[in-house]
Amino acid sequence: MNPLKNIIVALDYESQEEAFRLIDSLGERISTYKIGPILFTRSGPEVIQYLQKNKKRVFVDLKLHDTPQVVYGTIRQLSEMGVDFATVHCLGGRKMLEAASRGCRNSKLSLLGITLLTSFDPKEASYWDWETTSEKSVTQLALLAQELRLRGIVCSVSEAKVLRPLVHAGFLLITPGIRPQLKQVFEEDQQRIASPEEAIASGADYLIIGRPIIQSRDPRLATDSIFSERSL
Repeated sequence: MNPLKNIIVALDYESQEEAFRLIDSLGERISTYKIGPILFTRSGPEVIQYLQKNKKRVFVDLKLHDTPQVVYGTIRQLSEMGVDFATVHCLGGRKMLEAASRGCRNSKLSLLGITLLTSFDPKEASYWDWETTSEKSVTQLALLAQELRLRGIVCSVSEAKVLRPLVHAGFLLITPGIRPQLKQVFEEDQQRIASPEEAIASGADYLIIGRPIIQSRDPRLATDSIFSERSL
């Protein structure tokens, strides 16, 4: 069994050339890649086509949060492009999430909900007078996503541990902020990080890893060492 089959590599680059080099370098190791707003803004369609040409699954992570009609149209276009996963922000509310679901109906696109970013500092909730903890907020948003038949959510590892017993088995929990051997990365802005082993133990279905790979001197070795004791 390929231990890397549930790893999603984040293409956190500004140019398609850098992304293409990493995809080529990792070869058959990785089957799913995530395209964020920076790369998508400049080269989204080209990178999607390149991934599909190389028989990779495409995860477009735009965290859509707009009016229902705008989100519907955006998701519909992504589904027509053959994207496998796309994200919408659960804070957009029920009507927006329902519109997003309509946008990918009868397509292979799996809709994923964003709850709170792993860079979110719970102290900031006081600015908005939230009378709830971040854990409770994530749980409420995750259950809403499940009710509206989204395929899963993106959440921190600590939240996955709480949510796994509360959601059905087929509901995907996808965890970013993964740091193999809890290795530090340049310009760390994640508030809630965890090791790959912690993520799996918490019930995560997929692990998103970006900077620990793309900032490494040897991305292939960094990828091969995700589940090893070797420190890069």
